[in-house]
Amino acid sequence: MPTTMTDSAKILIVDDKDSMRSLLHAAFVDKGYNLTTAADGRMAIDLIRETAYDVIITDLKMPRKDGLDVLRAAKAMDPDTKVIVVTAFGTMETAVEAMRLGASDFIAKPFPLEEIELKVEKLLGTRRGPEPGSDGSPRDGADRPIAGRSAHTQELLRLIRKIGPSKSSVLITGPTGTGKELVARALHQASPLRDNPFVALNCAALAPGVLESELFGHEKGAFTGATARRIGRFEQAHSGTLFLDEVGDIDAGVQTKLLRVLQEGEIERVGGLQPVRVDVRVIAATNRDLRKAIQDGHFREDFYYRLNVFSVQVQPLCNRTDDIPALVEHFLAKFSAETGKSLRGVDSAVLDVFMRYEWPGNVRELENVIERAAVLAEEDVITLAEIPQEMLFARRRETRGDSTAAPDTLADTLPHRTDQLESGMIKDALERFHWNKTKTADHLGIKRTTLQYKIKKFGLE
Repeated sequence: MPTTMTDSAKILIVDDKDSMRSLLHAAFVDKGYNLTTAADGRMAIDLIRETAYDVIITDLKMPRKDGLDVLRAAKAMDPDTKVIVVTAFGTMETAVEAMRLGASDFIAKPFPLEEIELKVEKLLGTRRGPEPGSDGSPRDGADRPIAGRSAHTQELLRLIRKIGPSKSSVLITGPTGTGKELVARALHQASPLRDNPFVALNCAALAPGVLESELFGHEKGAFTGATARRIGRFEQAHSGTLFLDEVGDIDAGVQTKLLRVLQEGEIERVGGLQPVRVDVRVIAATNRDLRKAIQDGHFREDFYYRLNVFSVQVQPLCNRTDDIPALVEHFLAKFSAETGKSLRGVDSAVLDVFMRYEWPGNVRELENVIERAAVLAEEDVITLAEIPQEMLFARRRETRGDSTAAPDTLADTLPHRTDQLESGMIKDALERFHWNKTKTADHLGIKRTTLQYKIKKFGLE
C-alpha cells in the first residue's frame, strides 16, 4: 500500500526497490512535503489518475510499467507535472528520450541525496539561498543568455537579431538538449512582442486528444470531466508567442487544425461552435527530420511550409566545443547562487575531459553535470572527483573544437585512460594541498614514496 503524508507540495516516489523508496522518502520527510510511494509503474499510474502531483520521482527500469510509461501518464493527466527520471549508467540514451517526452530532469545512480533534494527544490521554486540574478548572476528561463564563442553560436545570435523582429513562423531544428527553447525565447525577446506572453508546450508529452484541448481549450461539457471552460495555449499566447516543442510528434489530425490556425488566425475550442480570433506568432522546434517524415507520410507538407518560413538549426554540442568554456562559466555562476557556494571555476583536467567528451545529451547534459559537481564540491574549484566517472572512460574526441575528428584508437586503451585519470587526480590533490606531498599522499590513500614515483612517471614536477 502506498504511504502518504499530508502537507504542502505533493511528491510521488516510484521505485520497485524498498531500499530506494525508503531512502528517498526519508530525504524529504522532514521538509514538509506530502509524500506518496509506489512500488511499480502500474501502481504509480493508478495513483496519477486519482491525484495530481507536483513532482514525480520515478525509476526508469521497473516491472509491469517502466518509468517512461509513468512519465507519459503523468504528462497526459497534467502537462505541468514535473517528472525526474532516475536511471543507472548504461541507460543514458533512454534518459535522453525521457527528456524528449517532457521529463524535467534525470539523475544517474548512484547519486548523493543532496543532488536530488536540490533538483526538487529547483522544480518547486523553494531553493535555499539567494534568488538567481539577485547578485547579478544569470537567471534561468527567459533571461538566460545564449552563452558561447563558437562561430556557430555567433551566427545563431546574428540570425536571431535579424529575424526576431518579424512575426513570421520559425522552425528550429536540432538534437534534444541543444537549447532550442532558449533560441525560441531569444527570438521572442528580440521581437516587438517581448512584453507580451511567451507560452511553451511540449507536444511529444501529450496524447492527440489531450494535445488538442491544451492547444485550443475546451467548453464546459465537451467531454467527460470537462466541468468548466478551459482556455487553451493559443488564447493564453494571444498577442505574443506560442512555442511548440517537438512539433514533429504531433498527430496528423491535430496538424490539420494547426494549419488552419496558421492560415486563418482563428481557433475553435473543443466542443465549441464559434471561432475565436487569435494573434499569435508560432515558433516550433523538432529533433526529427521533417522532410523524411513528409516522405513517409507522417507529416503534412503544407503544414511544414507554413512553419518553416524561417529556419534555424542548432548544432549538437560536440560540433561547437568552443562554446563549452562559456557554458561552464554560466552554469557555475547559476549553481553557485543556488547552492550558496562560491565556485570560481573548474580544474584544467576537468575542462580537458569536457572538451573531449562527446556530450550525447548536449547542453542539457553539461548543465546536469555542473549542477551535480556544484552539489558535491568541497572546494571552490570543480575537480575530477566531482565528475561522473563514466565520463572519464567514455569515448573521447581527438582534437578540441574539431567536430569531424575520429577517436584516438591508441588512446582508447584502458591503461592509457587509467593513467589519464590517475594523473589528473594526483595533480588536483597536489594543487589542493599546495604541493605538500605528505598531505597529498594521505588524501589519496597511497604511500609518499608511491606518490613521488607517480609524480615522476606522469611528469608533474
